Amino acid sequence: MIKKVIISLVILLGLGQISLWAQDVQTLSLKKAIDLALQENRTIMNAGNDVLIAKKKVWETTAIGLPQVKTELKYSNSVDVPITLMPAKIFNPNAGPNDYVPLKFGQQHSASFNFTASQLIFSGEYIVGLQASKTFQELSKKAVIKSKNDVIDLVTKSYYGVLLAYENEKVLRKTQKDIQKTFDDISKVYKSGMVDETDVSQIELNLITVNNSLASIERQERNAENILKFQIGMPIGDSIVLSDSLLGLFDRASLEGVMKQDFDMSKNIEYQMLQTQKDISKLSVKREKSTFLPTISAFYSHNVSGQTNNFDDYWSGHQNYYQSNIVGAGLSWSIFNSGSRLVKVQQAQLELAKIKNQDYMLQQNLNFQYIKAKNDLVTAYQTYQKEVKNSKLAEKIYYRASVKFSNGMLSSTELTQLNLQYFNSQTALYRSIIGVLNAKAEIDKISGNNIK
Repeated sequence: MIKKVIISLVILLGLGQISLWAQDVQTLSLKKAIDLALQENRTIMNAGNDVLIAKKKVWETTAIGLPQVKTELKYSNSVDVPITLMPAKIFNPNAGPNDYVPLKFGQQHSASFNFTASQLIFSGEYIVGLQASKTFQELSKKAVIKSKNDVIDLVTKSYYGVLLAYENEKVLRKTQKDIQKTFDDISKVYKSGMVDETDVSQIELNLITVNNSLASIERQERNAENILKFQIGMPIGDSIVLSDSLLGLFDRASLEGVMKQDFDMSKNIEYQMLQTQKDISKLSVKREKSTFLPTISAFYSHNVSGQTNNFDDYWSGHQNYYQSNIVGAGLSWSIFNSGSRLVKVQQAQLELAKIKNQDYMLQQNLNFQYIKAKNDLVTAYQTYQKEVKNSKLAEKIYYRASVKFSNGMLSSTELTQLNLQYFNSQTALYRSIIGVLNAKAEIDKISGNNIK
């Protein structure tokens, strides 16, 4: 009975462990990988935190122009009340001119309470600063969009990279299977003495090379998967299974629509960010100019104080308190400061001129990038069409050669060369597909198609 219980526990624990392992396996389509990256990528998280910080900065700046209230409670104990020497003639007309009377001024205990409220009425620098903080918040929001756009591009291309490694492995395994069959067949023929040992060795060498290549491509797959997991924000120790195929993504790429679309620069996030930076630079000029304006504020102060030589008077109700209330307004205006404000305005204007030059250069660069990306897509698609034909021809040639080799009409060296040609044509085909998809991804990134 105890043995049965132990076996049941072992089975349950094993199933639980399998369940835990299963939780670490992620099945990812390209869309799911992108969605997960938008949630888990740390760069995007930091950009989101920058937005929250910018919001706090807006409130921090806004609070400067809101009513400010301050209270202060003070108590002091003059252990030795300050003594002042007064001329003795004040109290005794017959006293000499050098005679003084020591008198204590003040009382030992002193307490006061002060309440002050102030309000900024007008400040050009404050008004412009508030506008600038809100514009900076808009810039931080655009930085989030840029981070998302970059992450989508990186995850997409990393996903393609993993699929390319998978396809290369498939080609290698198919090649390995063909070579293994050839090796098994020629080994049997060799035993009957109908082929030379060199032919057998050549095929065996091909088989060893393919096996080594398979081990290498498996390591490349792990590296490509780890890059993808890193871009997504997944733990490297988790396992992933990609549900999309390279050919499936290629069929759904909508290349014609991408080729027909016109370039709308206003949708490019880098262009949008630079326009916001230009707005901030314009506000910087306004801010420096606003320092020529006066600052006006108002305040109210209420003060209560009491002094005594007996500390207990504060609690006995015998202490007298004296109040004062002050209402006022102030105007602060810096009339002359040796031209430093004018120089700051000129510096801000030069910074704005630099931003305008950057704007011109960015527009030229984006137009160049877009034209280049479109040309790259055309070139990549033409390469794909060529590789489709090449791979079909190479496959046909290789299988005909295999039949000839089986019938003793072709040497192992010739078969090896044709096998290599077939393998290269297959890998070239998949690389051309990746070239098309990556070129489209680049157009999507520049055009702002990734972020809706």
